[in-house]
Amino acid sequence: MIKYDITFHPSWWHQNAGIDFSQPFFDDPEYRMECDVKMRRTLYDHFGDFGIGEKDPQKRPLLGTDLLAAGYLHSQLMGCDIVYQPDNSPQVVCRKLDEEAILDVKAPDLDQSPVWQATQKQIDYLLEKYGRVETYVNLMGVQNIAMDLMGQELFMAYYEDEDAVRGLLDEITKLSIDVGKRFRALSDDISGGVTAIVRQTVPGCYLTSNCSVEMVSQAQYEEFLLAYDQKLAETFGNYGIHHCGQSMEHVVEAYAKVPNLTFAEVGAGSDIAAVRRALPETHLNARVSPARLQTMSAEETTAEVRRLYEEGKDAAGEKLSISCVGIDKNVPDENIRAFLSACAAI
Repeated sequence: MIKYDITFHPSWWHQNAGIDFSQPFFDDPEYRMECDVKMRRTLYDHFGDFGIGEKDPQKRPLLGTDLLAAGYLHSQLMGCDIVYQPDNSPQVVCRKLDEEAILDVKAPDLDQSPVWQATQKQIDYLLEKYGRVETYVNLMGVQNIAMDLMGQELFMAYYEDEDAVRGLLDEITKLSIDVGKRFRALSDDISGGVTAIVRQTVPGCYLTSNCSVEMVSQAQYEEFLLAYDQKLAETFGNYGIHHCGQSMEHVVEAYAKVPNLTFAEVGAGSDIAAVRRALPETHLNARVSPARLQTMSAEETTAEVRRLYEEGKDAAGEKLSISCVGIDKNVPDENIRAFLSACAAI
């Protein structure tokens, strides 16, 4: 059997489990753990026959959550404001810095950062009460964070002030390494906040979120961003890349130059056969679009899952998993069950 999984948008949780994703969910460990218990029981009530969720869930000492895909902490550490909503993930407010302003941006000293101290307070609480911490904070990619600081001006700055942008990306990478090492000191399993399926497949990898790499060419990625993925991969050893864009094949030849690449998430719509050719030894997680799942028939869903398996499997038929991430309240349970049935049939 292949591994498979589903991850829901906050609107689904809000409607089906009554979860409020306002700031206390992310800042109050006890409230988050109470919600987590309710969420896992809700999964069991809806999809327990597929092994999803738990009948009698117990508290987990969570920092972040592996039941959402929500990135904001790194950008908050770099000075961005965060907007919280009951039925949505935390939204980062872009700082809209220009090329002159980014010259003054430095990675914060986490031991002096009020944002990190609030995070550390949660860590200390969980360690004291439970003796361990499960860290599922989204490990935001370098360009994702840079866009939260500059917005679309980042893409102009690549060519108008390359030195300033490289300085910014250097500082972001320093922050990512500092945060990643602190999480790694708590657990090897730190990437579930990027995509939950990694916990079933390559749980020890450091998984970076390269969502915005979809917006640049392979040449731009190699010129401006590849070195930072390589540095992260060399630092953490066991490395993964999340690329949720719909054409991962356009940059995959460059991804193949990243060392220690054990896991790659292939965005819905990508040419997974081309990705497999470029990454023959890497575990691939193929993603089905939740927007398409809302309208596909059971037969169409089965055909799509089978196609992803046939085109994405490695020579041994082992290094492939399939997930659907971001399922919102508008997707009927019967469509979700059709996806799970199609995966289970392989």
